[in-house]
Amino acid sequence: DALSWKRIAFGLLVVALGWSFAMYQRNKQAVDSYLRTKRFYFFNAFWVSKGAMITMRLKPLRGTLWQQIDGTVLEIGPGFGEYLSLVPTNDKTGLRNVSRYLAMEPNMFMHSRLAENAENAGFSVQYDKHTCPEAKTFNDQHRRSELPTLTIVNGTLDGHKDIPKAIIENGPYDCIVSSMVLCSVINLDSNLKAIYSLLKPGGKFIFIEHVQHTDDTDNTLVDCKPGDINLNRWRTIQTAMTPMWSLAFGYCRLDRPTGKLLEAMPGWSKIEYKTLRQTVNPMAKMTPLIYGVAIKND
Repeated sequence: DALSWKRIAFGLLVVALGWSFAMYQRNKQAVDSYLRTKRFYFFNAFWVSKGAMITMRLKPLRGTLWQQIDGTVLEIGPGFGEYLSLVPTNDKTGLRNVSRYLAMEPNMFMHSRLAENAENAGFSVQYDKHTCPEAKTFNDQHRRSELPTLTIVNGTLDGHKDIPKAIIENGPYDCIVSSMVLCSVINLDSNLKAIYSLLKPGGKFIFIEHVQHTDDTDNTLVDCKPGDINLNRWRTIQTAMTPMWSLAFGYCRLDRPTGKLLEAMPGWSKIEYKTLRQTVNPMAKMTPLIYGVAIKND
């Protein structure tokens, strides 16, 4: 009868789901790696299509902040490296005013354009041989020159044991740079602690990030009056949209209070940042920006 068929169908569904879960657990690493690769592929395609719009939004903020870059530098998630041309040059030599530059980008689909933009910005580019399969071929064809070296490293700061060897060995750093990256890391707290530990005493963490909306008592706000944005509504939208947003845009989250977490960390001698709310369109309303510098204790 109909009831029996429903029970059979339900039983088969339970068996199928149980089998699927068991197979996933058995092949979890391979499945997660496959899904991660697909997400990176689609995010790269998205950035090719829409990256210029985001780049233009950030350009006025980066102009001043990037002038503080010098010495040994680690950039987390440089993407295509569109702003490497903003790294200051030495007045005497005309070369970029850095001794070495580590560009840690976990999305392998972005590496070739990152390398191209770095070379156009006046860097001698190398790939890290431990994390980038293309290192041997590329490095043999692009010998180091008198230009400052930029090394592309595939990795993240999500877990201390997983930080690439090249990042550890080339530290500590005078500057660590992060631009629209901390929204997408798996473990924000772990990344902030790693950034702090990798800086030299007196080193600078330079950042631009989109964050969760604060309230109107936030004294870091610029160019925004109370009532310009319905904060309760937009915080609710940020929270509701985050699961779907994260799935579509490479783990990116809309609900991270990054500025407040940074302020709560001990060990900074100075933290200066501003919060920018924009009302030009729904995307801007959903992604308020913080931008500034945190300086590690001497």
